[in-house]
Amino acid sequence: MKKTKAAALAGTVLLYLFGLAVLIWILPDRAVSRAERRRLEQRPSFSAGSFLSGAFAKHLETYFLDQFPGRDGWRAVQARLRFDLLRQRDSNGVYRRGDAVSRLEYPLAEKQVAHAAGKINWVMETYLAGSNVRFAVIPDKNYFMAGDAPHLDYGRMFALLDETVAAPRVDLSGCLQLEDYYRTDSHWRQERLLPVAQALADSFDLEVDLSPETGFAREELAPFYGVYCGQAAVDVEPDVLSYLRSGAIDVARMTGPELEGEQPVYTLDRFGGMDGYDVFCAGPQSVLTIESPLAKTDRELILFRDSFGSSLAPLLLEGYRRVTLVDLRYVASGLLDQFVDFHGQDVLFLYSTSLLNSGMLLK
Repeated sequence: MKKTKAAALAGTVLLYLFGLAVLIWILPDRAVSRAERRRLEQRPSFSAGSFLSGAFAKHLETYFLDQFPGRDGWRAVQARLRFDLLRQRDSNGVYRRGDAVSRLEYPLAEKQVAHAAGKINWVMETYLAGSNVRFAVIPDKNYFMAGDAPHLDYGRMFALLDETVAAPRVDLSGCLQLEDYYRTDSHWRQERLLPVAQALADSFDLEVDLSPETGFAREELAPFYGVYCGQAAVDVEPDVLSYLRSGAIDVARMTGPELEGEQPVYTLDRFGGMDGYDVFCAGPQSVLTIESPLAKTDRELILFRDSFGSSLAPLLLEGYRRVTLVDLRYVASGLLDQFVDFHGQDVLFLYSTSLLNSGMLLK
């Protein structure tokens, strides 16, 4: 009797596994996972060479994992078990505080920060003689929500930068709070950045009024599934992505080596892509130049930035006739004079604490 039960159980398990494999094989493959923001493994092609080398088996295993029926549901169950039953602080490094979700980041990588500071100084020495230079640090969400969870030593990071960067720092921490960030994403919300933009403009003595009463209109796109929706694999309400319009923003046009012709500063067709935040300034770009014919001055700004700068830059078009955005993750600093005409413009280095803690990304 025991042998019969064992055989029946083994047969049931094998039948279940075989049925799953058949189901995965006959169902149409999903190309991407918007929740995880990545491309999924597609059905591998069989060849004698790939079979003998083991590559076919490796790709087949990844394929079955990526195309598993109900995969997102199983990931959600696993996350619920970790948070609700096991009372773990995080799930795969992602944690929650109320309805806000973020990723743990620690410890402080002082060598990475030092590299970023050195890169800023090198660019200043090489290209920016006679320019009016500032730098500013964007605190990440953990600065406001981590509490007793592991997080960066922000005070030490700011001190290191103040000691090493040869330009005055604009302190933005007093202009921001947790509500200024998306609940499900790492980025800040553009519609709440006017105080930040005003503080930066004031640091350059730029005479421009960026108060909400000066004529900005707000448009909304929904639903916006931030990066942490998929990483946390928990049921969280998506955000609404808002963008601000004005006369200056509406007529401004941007160009760049990776763009086809002139484009508006909001690329709304990218909202349905892998990352809805790419609405702002066409997402990751090495160099962008934005012309603002309705700016209140003839001044120019060069903005060295990471992705946070994409949503801030349009707000500065009220005051600057031209804003050039440079992302040193995608263009080598030694090649900058091939793309940018340096002639004494205002210059702002604006980086998030997350980028600075991975400062080796700056080329």
